[in-house]
Amino acid sequence: MMTQIFVASTLYGALTLAAAIDSGQFGPPGSARRILVVCTNTDIPEVTTPLDAMQGFGPLRSRFDVVISWNEVIYPYHPSMWDPRGEDVPMWRELLGLRWQIGYGPLELVVESIQVKPALTFCKIFRDARITVYADGLMTYGPTRNALPRDVHTRIRRTLYLDLVPGMRPLLLSEYRVPPEPVEPGAVQRVFAELGEQCASALASVIPAHFPSGPGGAAMLLGQYLSSLGILTEEEEEGLHLRMFEAAVELGFTSVLFKPHPSAPQSLTDSLVQRAREADIDLLVLETPLLAEAVYGYVRPVVVIGCFSTALFTARAVYGIPAAAVGAREVLRKLRPYPNSNRIPITICEVALPDLEGNGFSAPDLLGNPAWVRDELAEYVATVGYCMQPERNPHLRDRAVAYVGRVLPQMEVRPALRMHFKPDLLYKLSLPGAPSEAEMRALEAAKKSQKGAGTAKDAPLQEEVTIGSFTEHLEAGELDAARRIGEQILKERKQLDVLIGMARIFVLTEEVEQAKRMLSLAAMTGDERAMTWIKIAEVAALMGRQGKSLRVFAAQEALRINPESGAAARLVKARGARKAAKVLTVG
Repeated sequence: MMTQIFVASTLYGALTLAAAIDSGQFGPPGSARRILVVCTNTDIPEVTTPLDAMQGFGPLRSRFDVVISWNEVIYPYHPSMWDPRGEDVPMWRELLGLRWQIGYGPLELVVESIQVKPALTFCKIFRDARITVYADGLMTYGPTRNALPRDVHTRIRRTLYLDLVPGMRPLLLSEYRVPPEPVEPGAVQRVFAELGEQCASALASVIPAHFPSGPGGAAMLLGQYLSSLGILTEEEEEGLHLRMFEAAVELGFTSVLFKPHPSAPQSLTDSLVQRAREADIDLLVLETPLLAEAVYGYVRPVVVIGCFSTALFTARAVYGIPAAAVGAREVLRKLRPYPNSNRIPITICEVALPDLEGNGFSAPDLLGNPAWVRDELAEYVATVGYCMQPERNPHLRDRAVAYVGRVLPQMEVRPALRMHFKPDLLYKLSLPGAPSEAEMRALEAAKKSQKGAGTAKDAPLQEEVTIGSFTEHLEAGELDAARRIGEQILKERKQLDVLIGMARIFVLTEEVEQAKRMLSLAAMTGDERAMTWIKIAEVAALMGRQGKSLRVFAAQEALRINPESGAAARLVKARGARKAAKVLTVG
């Protein structure tokens, strides 16, 4: 019998898999043994609820024969950082085969985020498996972030995705000629309906009975915590929430539901609560850790307002709820570096959704026009995707040349085009409208004079020295770029997250003394947040014996600040867990 291994890190991803299974895209019932491997990839997995323990997972469990925690298998290592040494791969294949009862018959591996670990780790271990990549969200429509090893991309058979923008095909893996396959919309709607039913009692306990729902009801605002990515400051993000609120009030709503990002601090909602009180608007801040989609089914908001969240498009595509954007163009202007994987989602939202600070809902419904999606949006996204990753996507060049040539006359009236297709980019890629060599030299001279002496002179074109770009490269596994940016930032200030991130890089490159130095500097900042000390302890734990003293010290500091921290308590005793992991490794 066929064995199928599904790897998921989010409830949204698990919902996507369930819908694909229900629609028959993994064969008829009973045709395969299905294993769901749950990965918690957050910075501190120990303080994060795994997806199989989240409200709403219950109905999904029946689609799988067994559910396994990858974090427990490889503890105390982090799923986003660990993979076996080459010589240990056969042992891990044998070990997992025995533990998970996987023979050497037909095997299918189903993974998300194929460009990074843990997906690449599973591909490395299960070399005998054919691969299906599944993707949820607007990033699917963007290019593949990193080049894939040949022994991986040659085994990928298809890309499953939610058809959030009907009429537009994803760019993901298109350079490898992997065919995209949408998940059947009816199955998606049924699975999300199950989610809503499962979460109804939890929502009933936090949403007052008098809060309006359905037609004539409330507007719903989505927070994204963009300050954590370094795209906005916390003050700017707080202001963005206020602008969403004011847009809803301008539309005539007297009841507003705000769903903040689960990781966002309380301070980001304080001014919103105060403004609602002043305006005499009924504001409900929903901090319950549930997917926005569960709220859609329960409250049925009249409109959903956000910046560039995928949830804006599930509202429209799955629930038929109108969606609108606020601040997408502003975020696009600030986005660095150019290949940032958020660029495509922001681009789609900026051009395709009503801008409530512009023409609002008086603008035509562009997404309801198949010709516009095919001839304008798809070509726009393909062109931006080519500019993000030109070396890996030469097959998109002709489309990019044609599109840029067509929109050159519109540059002055469409600000977003000027943000994407700047003169230096047009010159570098030899696209229509590029400046001459003399003009380019003059532009570069003007830039140097504006930047002054304190700029990172050797940074490559389009590489921005910001915390956001450092984080983006680190998460993508682009260690050289992250290290280069991190070193520039640390020359100016000892930024805590960068110190911890640089320590991770040095652990991966086996520069233990440098990693110790970074963690020691992070510890010297005297931060009084337990979470910070847990992060330090986690990275120290990756160094084994050489990081023991730092791990124990940082974990004890976390316990001093928060004596109830189970994660800190486990890190103090991580030695025993490491021994258990070694026993598991040798079978």
